[in-house]
Amino acid sequence: MKARIRVGACAAGALLLLGSCVSAPTGAPNAAQPALQAPDGTGTVDFATIERLSEEYRVMRYKSQPDIRAELARYYDPFVLVDLPSTRNRYVLGTVRGEHRQEILIRGTANGRNVLYDLQFARRYDQRLGIDLHTGFDAMALALYADIRPRLDKSDDLVIFGHSLGAAEAVILSMLLSQDGFRIVMVYASGGPRVTDRAGEAKYDTLPILRIINQGDPVPLLPPKDTPNPEDPYVHIGPAVLLLDGPAYCLLRDDVGDDAFASTFWKFLGDRSVRHDVQEHLIPAYIDRLKPKLTEAIQVPFADRLKYVAAAK
Repeated sequence: MKARIRVGACAAGALLLLGSCVSAPTGAPNAAQPALQAPDGTGTVDFATIERLSEEYRVMRYKSQPDIRAELARYYDPFVLVDLPSTRNRYVLGTVRGEHRQEILIRGTANGRNVLYDLQFARRYDQRLGIDLHTGFDAMALALYADIRPRLDKSDDLVIFGHSLGAAEAVILSMLLSQDGFRIVMVYASGGPRVTDRAGEAKYDTLPILRIINQGDPVPLLPPKDTPNPEDPYVHIGPAVLLLDGPAYCLLRDDVGDDAFASTFWKFLGDRSVRHDVQEHLIPAYIDRLKPKLTEAIQVPFADRLKYVAAAK
């Protein structure tokens, strides 16, 4: 088992690092600022907001600091772009013009330092939150929390968006800020790995977390559920939107949930081209699947998902 865990950790780090090194196309973000909505009982999802935040994230992730400041200034007044030296991570905190809402964008894996945190698979007990968390993700989130907490305004609603490692941080940050009494409207965890176990999920499952998963993205399979302890596995928190081609998507709730991705990581490593599938993890691939859904969005059964993915046919 120990040898298998080491292989899994190295493979996971390779996936995340490879994803950070693949170049992404450029483009301008969409200027619309639609109202925020959570998924309702019919499966309605606010794809316009998810796409907008994904575009803003792409700018933060791939562009130079002057370009980031110029492009994001159209959305936020004021906003800050912060690089954290201790973890070599980055976030944006902006106040939406004309609305009492602050939005946080958290960058995913972008360098070797980030990968070292990704590989800290062992769980540790977070005294403040009262749960076990992925050691590396917890350390990243705590560094972010310490820096961003004094900058937040409790009179504003709060929206958090993170991709990849940033999604893991977004989930943990929402736990910390909820304990501080902030009004968290939505947490968008895009392409995020698991951060906690069943006890952690049970304690924080009322948080407004919506996971966004691109079909074919391997990172939501991480850490593998049987690492390090099959009897006490890592699990995801919150429902998920699975992005398919064109207008099609699946909404994964308790009827499918985390078990849909329970045992596919090792099969993925054996059967798939890692570099090809990591392309599906990049934020431009997410945006490509989000854009058609701004015009029309059709929910389809999870069991039929591969019928709506051209590469799988």
